[in-house]
Amino acid sequence: MRVDYVVNKVSQTHRGQSEDAVAQAIQDQLRAVGVVPNGRKVAQYATAISALPEIPPKRK
Repeated sequence: MRVDYVVNKVSQTHRGQSEDAVAQAIQDQLRAVGVVPNGRKVAQYATAISALPEIPPKRK
């Protein structure tokens, strides 16, 4: 459950960025919630998230 939360959160904030930046963000967030990151899964998530287009900024 915590992994899903972290991946969803990072996918909203780091889409379109480099795989390394996304992977580091996932690892940092997982460690913050007490989960030991699985390197292979983190790499898969990072690849998918970095391939997403960036979210356009919200208009006020």
